[in-house]
Amino acid sequence: MLFVEEVNNMNELVDKLSEVDEEIDEVKVAVVCFIFDAQGKLILHRRGPGARDEIGKLLAIGGSVNASDASFRDALKRELMEEAGDSAEIRIDDFIGAQLDGKVDRHTGKFINWIILGYTGTIISGELVNSEPDRCVGFEKAFMEEFKEVELSSTANKFIKRLIDTKK
Repeated sequence: MLFVEEVNNMNELVDKLSEVDEEIDEVKVAVVCFIFDAQGKLILHRRGPGARDEIGKLLAIGGSVNASDASFRDALKRELMEEAGDSAEIRIDDFIGAQLDGKVDRHTGKFINWIILGYTGTIISGELVNSEPDRCVGFEKAFMEEFKEVELSSTANKFIKRLIDTKK
């Protein structure tokens, strides 16, 4: 993990990054939510053919932070609505940590340094609806330990390992 203390907005993120030893050039920021159901199962989505990267892999629900987002939690609420519809009530719980994850965007061919901020969440009621079928081929649910590493995106794999370690 890059860091595990929650930052609320871009100003706090810039301050936090100034404390980190790694040299990080231009970055984009994304937020993801590892959503658990009432039975404690984790809900991930499988990346579809329209995704930027890691097509076919399982990842938490989320996406890019926009300049108009007042806070990272606001960005996450917006992304959850965009990707999982408004049929489910999802409570955003704890901050897990931040990862630096560089990827080549298959649409632009550019290398992007992503800072990914991970959170846990709980589905309170309703069902998730796949609102972006080109980018997500569906949701999959299992206990964290049951997901196969080879099926997970690199980001999901690191966050899940941290969640399992902190649960012990």
